[in-house]
Amino acid sequence: MVYRYTLIGGLLVIVSGCTLTSQHQHKETLNTIHSTATHVHEQQTATQDQLKAHDKTLIVLTDEMRQLADKLNVMQRTQAKMYANFANPKPEVKIQEKVVRVPVNNDKVVLGGREWVWFDEVKSTFQSRVDTGAATSSLNAVDIQEFERDGDTWVKFNVNHSENNDQPVFMEMPVKRWVLIRQSSTDKTDRRPVVEAWIRVGNIHEKTEFTLADRTNMEYPVLLGRSFFKDLAVVDVSQVHIHPQYQPDTPPEPSNDDRQPPSASKE
Repeated sequence: MVYRYTLIGGLLVIVSGCTLTSQHQHKETLNTIHSTATHVHEQQTATQDQLKAHDKTLIVLTDEMRQLADKLNVMQRTQAKMYANFANPKPEVKIQEKVVRVPVNNDKVVLGGREWVWFDEVKSTFQSRVDTGAATSSLNAVDIQEFERDGDTWVKFNVNHSENNDQPVFMEMPVKRWVLIRQSSTDKTDRRPVVEAWIRVGNIHEKTEFTLADRTNMEYPVLLGRSFFKDLAVVDVSQVHIHPQYQPDTPPEPSNDDRQPPSASKE
């Protein structure tokens, strides 16, 4: 009996050992299968990402090829038009130039681009620029002082300019009117007085308006505009100082339109 129990116990141990060994091998097999499946899934995911990247690159290349094809079509059409123009040149059209000649009145005085101007007010001569583009004349004036005389507004100013060797030349004149001048460089508006003065250029002796302005930084103290020489003179900008400086002791040249100022030169 003891032998039988011993034999049965040994068989149970052997069977139990075989069962444990089989479970361990099964577990290792499952781990191997899981690891292999995970690796295959990772490879599949990487392959899909690569395919998506290739698809995007293909789309970009396709768009670039389409744009290049459009540019090529434009170049081909332009080239075809150029060849067509060369093959069929347009007839040359000659435009006949129209020469316009402005009649010159022989009674008018010819002024140069620069002239000497005599001012009766101060009995002095100044060099002026004759400007056909300016509507009104301008006179250099610094240190302008406004005052009242006999109920009218007057101004006293210095006509000093660099050509006068810094010697002051003062004028006193009534203000005829005021004008607003807008400076293009600063966009500011200046209120400037307008005066009248008797001047002489050659045999022209006229009373004309001057806008007072600081012209010390300009080349000439006087600018003669169209309001002075309109209907009296024509301007030849290729010449300068056609008329000599006026000398008060020398009688002026006779002129049909030479009008003398009133007996009192100061107003």
